[in-house]
Amino acid sequence: MRVRDDPLHPDPGFADLFAALPDEEDLFPWLDWCRSATPPVLYLGIGTGRIAVPLHRAGIELVGVDAHPGMLAHLRRRDAGIQAHQSLIANLALECRFDLVIGPSSILADDENLAAAVRHLQPRGRVGLELMNPHWLSSGRHDGVRLRRKPDGSSEMEVDYRLPDGSVVVQVVDDMRMGPAPEETEERLDRFGLTLMWMGAREDQDLEDSPTYFVLASLT
Repeated sequence: MRVRDDPLHPDPGFADLFAALPDEEDLFPWLDWCRSATPPVLYLGIGTGRIAVPLHRAGIELVGVDAHPGMLAHLRRRDAGIQAHQSLIANLALECRFDLVIGPSSILADDENLAAAVRHLQPRGRVGLELMNPHWLSSGRHDGVRLRRKPDGSSEMEVDYRLPDGSVVVQVVDDMRMGPAPEETEERLDRFGLTLMWMGAREDQDLEDSPTYFVLASLT
């Protein structure tokens, strides 16, 4: 089965895929960042709640945003205590501002999305990002991840997800745009009025070789 990751044309199967996956058990670094913030925390790309619901169980007050109505339907069934808004992140215009905005799963690799995160920060607020590492992605073949160039010059990425019942669902990203590399981070943050506070990977991974990396920045 193949499902498409397309916020402009939401695929119901994409939401069903993430609803079938188990909750995230490793909440690094999100839980520590959220605990140090004045609530609530704005969560961009909240999806079905694989990270959000465990954070909420841990006592974190969240406001969630996602463009996919099916994702939010699953989230609301799972945890009605999380306030959620349906919107493209780039178009988001909430009235309130936040001490911390988080964006897992490379949702803030897009400059328009990062601009929206910054618009919703309080003075001296922070934004936390998880970004796919382009060095890792382009370094060779990876089990369950495939990147290929299409005839029109764009790139397509496929990611295999093995469900608890043993079946495999393939997530397809039609227009895969390579995100910023770690060495480009400070310059990119500066363009958005942000200052780097910390950048790194999980404890068992080096930043160079990690599939994704984390960034925490503050509004200057």
